[in-house]
Amino acid sequence: MNKQRDPNDIAEVFVISDLETLKAVSTPFRQKLMQLMAEEARTVKEMARELDMPPSRLYYHVNQLEQHGIIRVVETRMVSGIMEKRYRLAARGFHVDRKLLAARGEQDPVLEVLLESTLGAGEKEILRGVQEGVIDLRIPTSEPKAIYLAHALAYLTPDQYQAFQQRLQELLEEFETLPQKPADDASILTGLLVAIYPTAPQTE
Repeated sequence: MNKQRDPNDIAEVFVISDLETLKAVSTPFRQKLMQLMAEEARTVKEMARELDMPPSRLYYHVNQLEQHGIIRVVETRMVSGIMEKRYRLAARGFHVDRKLLAARGEQDPVLEVLLESTLGAGEKEILRGVQEGVIDLRIPTSEPKAIYLAHALAYLTPDQYQAFQQRLQELLEEFETLPQKPADDASILTGLLVAIYPTAPQTE
């Protein structure tokens, strides 16, 4: 007998409010699994086929994501006497509770995990894109297969800082509403990394 839930009945935002949950979603491999389950509900065997690896390598990671509420079961059915589960992401977006970062020192593990899960994952995705030929470093940045990277520093007033932060947030929110699976053969899986932050002036 099949048991089903509407796979599209998911929350808009999942707020990560503890360090263990943040760690659970911060490895590049688990983020890849989350990306697959964002596209559509999938079984472990389906994800294993797509990743070209044995299902046994996925079960632990899927269980960790389920235990922390990041994914949920939307369908179960018996297959050859074994209960098969189909998983989907629990929300369309994931945000870190700002309280996790409040009143913490510079060596705090929360900050380290957060930086690794964003900057580290972005770095690995870019390097993998270059290695697999998805990113072409020789072409102008206006081309679809190009990469645009920039870093800049400026002194901003509090109002200017708030305005830039709002514009970046709106851009990210717009990006997150775009399709999570290919619309056609010309679709390109694209990453967006956004950061704005106060920093201390460099000293000689």
